[in-house]
Amino acid sequence: MQSENKILDDLLIDYFSGMISESDQKQLSELLKSNVEFKKQFDEMSKLHAVAFAPKIEAEKQANYNKLIEQINDTPSIQLPPSRISNFRNIAAIITLIISVSVASFYIYRDFTAPADIAFWYETMSPVGSQTKIILPDSTIVWLNSGSTLKYNRSFGEKCREVALAGEGYFEVKKDKTKPFTVHTDSINVNVLGTVFNVRAYIEDATVTVNLIEGSVNVSLPNADSQGALTMKPNEKLVFNKLTKKIESSQVDASRSSLWTTGKLCFVDATLEQISRDLERKYNVKIQIASEKTKNELFSGSLNLNQPLLEVLNYIDVDKKFIISQVSDSIIINIKE
Repeated sequence: MQSENKILDDLLIDYFSGMISESDQKQLSELLKSNVEFKKQFDEMSKLHAVAFAPKIEAEKQANYNKLIEQINDTPSIQLPPSRISNFRNIAAIITLIISVSVASFYIYRDFTAPADIAFWYETMSPVGSQTKIILPDSTIVWLNSGSTLKYNRSFGEKCREVALAGEGYFEVKKDKTKPFTVHTDSINVNVLGTVFNVRAYIEDATVTVNLIEGSVNVSLPNADSQGALTMKPNEKLVFNKLTKKIESSQVDASRSSLWTTGKLCFVDATLEQISRDLERKYNVKIQIASEKTKNELFSGSLNLNQPLLEVLNYIDVDKKFIISQVSDSIIINIKE
């Protein structure tokens, strides 16, 4: 027999995808009526559904919500044995199946240490091995790469447009001269009006990289004044070293930096270790490179990440000098004697 949590999960999938039957909707109403925690969970998911997909359809969501609430109020209370609520992020992942190339986790959280007027944030998480498309309230399009997180305040778009990124994101910012768009990372800020760019800012990486594809952006350190900002032009790449605090820029084909949104990985003079970090995030595995010399070997080219990992690694090993083996969820790369 299915647990109540599993039944609720399945019903929520059908409800938020618009495919729930009358009998299942009645069952969902009974579950929500029977358990306060289930009801809270549904309330959060209902709000999130409007925020994550399109705030413009808030009215439609509210109508559907009210209809279900009426059914809840009209349904006699049924006592069910208490059960542990399933992980909220697992259920929230249902939502992005409609618009994303993979499952993403959405949830709302409250920061109790922040002032009351800025304490409510929306957060989108793209699980390891996934890529997620988000449409922000201002119609800005954001793609999140594997293992990345994007946060924005509920007041987004009222006076300003600010988001916080941990990981890699590709942005197509809706132009609005009165409300600049800012991407905050743990090391730098990127300020724009309307443009297309890619930011790579994984917490565990030693560098933060910005590739400007279209338009213009200003890049600054979090505590620096506006005069210290660096202005980037199209096809410029900026790399900030977290350890040395130095910034380097170079001319590149910036469009290559966003190829990951299409399932490809493009690199120029990247070390095997750097490439391995990307592959770990994409395939959710651990890659061990036995030799320090091998870690620093340089490669240039592009990879089709829709292929199995071992095929990708064999493609990299064009000279057939590696021994590649797999143990459970770990890949081990050794150099041939």
